[in-house]
Amino acid sequence: MTKEELKEHLLNTLPPVLCRQGVEKYTGGLIKAQTMRRMDCEGTGPLEGRFKRNRKVFYTREPFVDWFIEESNPLV
Repeated sequence: MTKEELKEHLLNTLPPVLCRQGVEKYTGGLIKAQTMRRMDCEGTGPLEGRFKRNRKVFYTREPFVDWFIEESNPLV
């Protein structure tokens, strides 16, 4: 699968906003919620499009997909 195909697939299947726990579900367990928490603390997670509501962290689809593809660059 090429980067473009992966991006198109993710943009078509992910909801417009996903919570940190949803990342684990929608990536098939590739990225755990705890890993996202650590990456956010280290500043290596998706910064753009991230917001907090009460005690939950959410990510908007497009910036998350761009970050995910860049993060998995060696794999794609």
